[in-house]
Amino acid sequence: MLHILNKPPHSDAAVQMLSTLSGNDTIVLIEDGVQAALHPEWQGWATNEVSIFLLVEDAISRGIHSIAVAHGLPLIEVDDFVVLTEQNEQIISWY
Repeated sequence: MLHILNKPPHSDAAVQMLSTLSGNDTIVLIEDGVQAALHPEWQGWATNEVSIFLLVEDAISRGIHSIAVAHGLPLIEVDDFVVLTEQNEQIISWY
């Protein structure tokens, strides 16, 4: 399942999303969701069975691209995001 989060990592939407994750899920952090790069204590980073990606355009526009790179966080382009949506039959947007 693909989860798309556009809210900050400590928002109600993010907390609800984390409670629904199961093995092999993927999370794409977009818009304000990329702020998770500023919060290494965010519970999402400790979730081992899911893949988490930050949309590079949103990381750049929010001035945290270099922080994400410095922490080795996986960044994806819009084209990669589209591929993820094609690969997942179920998609949930957390807004």
